[in-house]
Amino acid sequence: SIASTGNQAVGLTDGEWLQRSHLRAMGNVALSKIGQLAVLDFGIQGIGWAIASTLHTERFYDLTGSLTYWTMILRARHLATEGEGKLSLRQQVCSACVLIWSLRLGSFLAVRAWKHGDSRFDKVKHDPKTFLVYWFIQGVWCLITALPVYMQLSQPRDEVPLGITDIVSWAGWSTGFLVEVVADMQKSAWKAAGNTGFINSGLWRYSQHPNYFGEMFLWSSLCISCLNSLPSLGARITAVSSPAFVCYLIRYVSGVPLLQKAAKKKYGADARFLDYIARTSLLLPWFPKRAA
Repeated sequence: SIASTGNQAVGLTDGEWLQRSHLRAMGNVALSKIGQLAVLDFGIQGIGWAIASTLHTERFYDLTGSLTYWTMILRARHLATEGEGKLSLRQQVCSACVLIWSLRLGSFLAVRAWKHGDSRFDKVKHDPKTFLVYWFIQGVWCLITALPVYMQLSQPRDEVPLGITDIVSWAGWSTGFLVEVVADMQKSAWKAAGNTGFINSGLWRYSQHPNYFGEMFLWSSLCISCLNSLPSLGARITAVSSPAFVCYLIRYVSGVPLLQKAAKKKYGADARFLDYIARTSLLLPWFPKRAA
């Protein structure tokens, strides 16, 4: 046949050609579903910005982010079960991890913002154009952070049996989640007790930013299980770029650098603080260095 002749010309057997065509079709379906989620994501941010900009408030910015994750995951789960589709156990667990994480972190940040406001928005909330940029960034964050799970749910089928990598992945996610929750709770309790200055007790004795470490570790771990569902090398590379982006952003752009700069400006003349940052691990919780 003409198809067979063409396949032979490029060095492919009929079976290899069919497999590539099948993978290409699966990729197109997955891309279409991701596109639908992106439209939903930025649509929510646009509505949130319109309301917040009118009211000049940032009170529900983080809450909107949490609701966005929930909406996108639930929509992705629905798309995955259209027709005769059925979620695999891997898809159920990974998507549940995102829902649990977003509910916990979103509610924590929303309560904090409602009580104390958010100094990041003191000026920009009165400038609609600049405020829109922040909402757009949140949309990008919601899309990229959980991208491996969205990609996993966009696959027509997930028939790969569960393995040791899935167990390791979920255990890693649980560890990172626990570290993040405990660190946030310890800092909140420390502030509620009337303490001032910088916290250096609990997990904060072993890491200057244990909450950020937990965040980076849970997303990196969860991605491992998602990779088992993805059919091509290109899809796996795209999925891995998600936790890599999250880790880079936290470590070098919007997380650690900003807090380090603010802390040094506030406590730079405090010998106790200088000793703390000199002896304490930046991210990975570890025993403090011995005093010189």
